[in-house]
Amino acid sequence: MQTLGYYVTHPDAIIYVTATALLYPVLILEVILLAYALFEAGRFTAEMIGRARKRTLPAMRHAAEKAHEAFEKGDRAATLAHLQVSLGHGRYTRRFAAALTEDDLSRTHLLKLLNDTEIDASRRLERTRMLVRFGPILGLMGTLIPISPALVALAQGDVQTLSDNLVVAFSTTVVGLLIGGLGYLVSTVRDRVYTQDMSDIEYALEILEA
Repeated sequence: MQTLGYYVTHPDAIIYVTATALLYPVLILEVILLAYALFEAGRFTAEMIGRARKRTLPAMRHAAEKAHEAFEKGDRAATLAHLQVSLGHGRYTRRFAAALTEDDLSRTHLLKLLNDTEIDASRRLERTRMLVRFGPILGLMGTLIPISPALVALAQGDVQTLSDNLVVAFSTTVVGLLIGGLGYLVSTVRDRVYTQDMSDIEYALEILEA
């Protein structure tokens, strides 16, 4: 074991020890991110299956116009029912419709609900966008860290240690790219779908208030 004085005079040894000590935390974090990526991929699949009922603009417009007619007559219950039919096809359109109440259908309240819905959708997207960045980062760290001991083993003629470290290095690269790929796929499709949901909510509200 090296003394403190050795590390003071050899800062490169500090870097080497620090990098080597990070290997297992990096591997553990990568496994956690892989599990989370697979979990989000499963939720994404279930979400897409839940959207299997096709969104049709004429049907949505018809229900929104019915809501407008009921709103003009002062029938809050019918207004709410027609709005929920109009917005019943997507994750966030359904969530928005479920948050509506007969007691408050004012423009201010509806806009607040819309803003809260947009923030919630953005928060959900941030989780998978994080995978796009951190998956490859951890994969690269998991690749570079074992290279140093692998080179040392190569210089010493220790083929077994060399091969073990190279297996870890290349495996973490593959897993990191898989995490990033899953995160990118889920984030890209969700972004499009959630943008459509927000557009549909705004469309229905404009017809309601026309």
